[in-house]
Amino acid sequence: MSFLDKNEGDDDAAPRSAGVVSRIYEKWGKAAIAGFQPVPDLLLKNQVALGLTPTDITVLLNVMMHWWYPEKMPFPRPTTIAKRMGVNVRTVQRSLSAMEEAGIIGRISSKNGPSYINPEPLVKRLSELADHDKDYQIRAKKLEE
Repeated sequence: MSFLDKNEGDDDAAPRSAGVVSRIYEKWGKAAIAGFQPVPDLLLKNQVALGLTPTDITVLLNVMMHWWYPEKMPFPRPTTIAKRMGVNVRTVQRSLSAMEEAGIIGRISSKNGPSYINPEPLVKRLSELADHDKDYQIRAKKLEE
């Protein structure tokens, strides 16, 4: 019996939605119910070309964990990310600063609230890289058919 075949009353049954989400639950089981995020392959394939260190990638994944809606920028605290990663908060702060300087992210400070991280520069850079990616070209061609 697969993970998705469990009865609706089961505590660990995955949502029965169609498409990508159910495939994610098929692959990851209970772990997906706790939450998941899509990560473009282009980010991983081009991390060196983008000048991202392994620490930057991990910080970025933690930031993206909080980016639920395209129109709402994430605002995780560096202390939260540092605790998850098991590193000093300064490591996270340096990584965020380096990514901002490299044009990977933007940061918007508010006087009485959180500091927001704008992922749009990354989205733009990855979109530009997509035009030169073989996998993108193959899939884009299939979508046109």
